[in-house]
Amino acid sequence: MKVLEITPHEIVLWKPPGLASELPRDPQADSLVTRLRADGFDGLRLVHRLDSPSCGVMIVARSAEAAAHYASEIAARRWQKLYVAEVDRAVAGVRALVGPHKAYLSTEGRRACVVRSGGKPSFLTVLLAASAPGARGRSHLLVQLHTGRFHQIRVMLATLGAPLAGDTLYGGSADAPFYLEHVALAARPFGSQDSRVWMAPTDVSRPAWSEALANAIQARAATFLSEA
Repeated sequence: MKVLEITPHEIVLWKPPGLASELPRDPQADSLVTRLRADGFDGLRLVHRLDSPSCGVMIVARSAEAAAHYASEIAARRWQKLYVAEVDRAVAGVRALVGPHKAYLSTEGRRACVVRSGGKPSFLTVLLAASAPGARGRSHLLVQLHTGRFHQIRVMLATLGAPLAGDTLYGGSADAPFYLEHVALAARPFGSQDSRVWMAPTDVSRPAWSEALANAIQARAATFLSEA
């Protein structure tokens, strides 16, 4: 993991793929939380999570007060979040997905599913479809996530006909690497009246981005503060 910022109230970091955010059933097992505790941090509380195979920006609260603040901000949908997903379709086949999407999601065991009724309303917007350099037949989608449901991006994109590459749980091919990264987060830090934008660092291992995607990430993140 890569720490981006430490304050008395929160730790902002980039979680690598393959690392669990937290494992409550086995608190001694390797996870983001146990690694932070091993570095001497205590009082930690997760206010959001990334799936183990996903990577990207996370905020970890360092007190109950900070955790309550972030929980309130998330409930009010004040957080703004950008993700990049590599999907199992060429760019020509996913350009039509650009735009807003809504679904009702339910959870069955460790799997999410789209339902017609009784599920939680879930929203995301596909902002851009771009080629995935060096990955024939795959493309990158830039997604703004408006709600944070379990496996939301994975199951909604799969239902739209664009499963993530490597995501065999939702119909993706087994012979490609999984890539879903939380690349930008706008949030109001505990005790502050103003929002901040945290970006994923450039010096981490990830699939190559096209210039169009890199420019779109920067442009969209730049609008977050004006919309806060």
